[in-house]
Amino acid sequence: MSQPEQPWQPRPHELPFTTHLINPHGDRHLGFNEADGRFYRLWQDRRPEPLHAGDAILLRPSDIDQIIKLSMIWAMQHPNQPRSGDLADEVAAGAKAVVLHFAQAAQHPVRR
Repeated sequence: MSQPEQPWQPRPHELPFTTHLINPHGDRHLGFNEADGRFYRLWQDRRPEPLHAGDAILLRPSDIDQIIKLSMIWAMQHPNQPRSGDLADEVAAGAKAVVLHFAQAAQHPVRR
């Protein structure tokens, strides 16, 4: 298992894309690359890691609204790109996974 990520607040010159979702806790930062219609996990000491849009939602469920919005705007603006359909499918799968996860958690609350 990997070690916990060290908090990091990137400076503007450290952000590789024009659109970013920066986590106030200093971890789990996301970037959206307008050129290829893909989300990337941003790391302090590594290259950005491409993510399935569903994984972006699972990484940042609190930003599901922004992830859906960015994805759908990109898909509408690039209807002839093969990535458009893939991105919409990835978002749908990710949203479904989050809803199912929380629905199951609500049925089986953790007892302390």
